[in-house]
Amino acid sequence: MKTLLAIALFIFCLVAVQPAFAQQANSPATTVSATTSKPLSETEKINLLIESISTMKGATFIRNGSEHTCQEAAAHLKAKYEKHGSKIKSADEFISYLATKSSASGEVYKIRFADGHEEPTAEVLHHLLEQLK
Repeated sequence: MKTLLAIALFIFCLVAVQPAFAQQANSPATTVSATTSKPLSETEKINLLIESISTMKGATFIRNGSEHTCQEAAAHLKAKYEKHGSKIKSADEFISYLATKSSASGEVYKIRFADGHEEPTAEVLHHLLEQLK
C-alpha cells in the first residue's frame, strides 16, 4: 500500500510540476545546480551566477540602453566583481551592489528573454540564487 501511495505521489508530482518546468525551459534557473552536497561558498555562488548569465540561450542583456550578448554581460559582471570584489561579502551583495544597475548612469540592468519579455537582472539573479540554496 505504501509503495502504491509513493508511486501515485511521484506521478502526481511529475504531472503537476512538468508544466512549470516546460515554461521555464529557456529560463536561466534550469542551468544552475549545486553539484556537491557541501554548501557552496559565496564566491562559488557568485561565479555560478555569472556563468548562468553567460549560458542563457536566446537572451539579450540590456545595459545603459544598449543590447549586449549574454557572454558580454557575464564578462562585464565578472570585471565589476574583480574590481570591487573585496567589498562584496555575499552573493546577495554582489547582486545588490554590482549586478543591479549601472554605476555610471544608474539605469537598471535588464534581461530580454527569447520570448520577448524583460526582467530586471537583479530579479533573475535572486531567483537563481534561491535555486542554489
